Amino acid sequence: MLKRFYFDLVKRETILVDETGIEAADLDEAEEQAEVALQELHDSEEVANFDDGWQLAIRDETGAVLRKLPVR
Repeated sequence: MLKRFYFDLVKRETILVDETGIEAADLDEAEEQAEVALQELHDSEEVANFDDGWQLAIRDETGAVLRKLPVR
């Protein structure tokens, strides 16, 4: 059964909330999709808008943050 995961961009108290999310079988698959999203961010050069300290937080449907990945 697929679960919904959200990829928020976070730096200290600033949170850019993902309201759509993605469906994945488990956290590992969600992390793989998060890595793809980060690569797309880098490829588009939008990553220049995010200085050091930004993280991509993977959260579940309850809002619990399950894993964080650095944006840079």
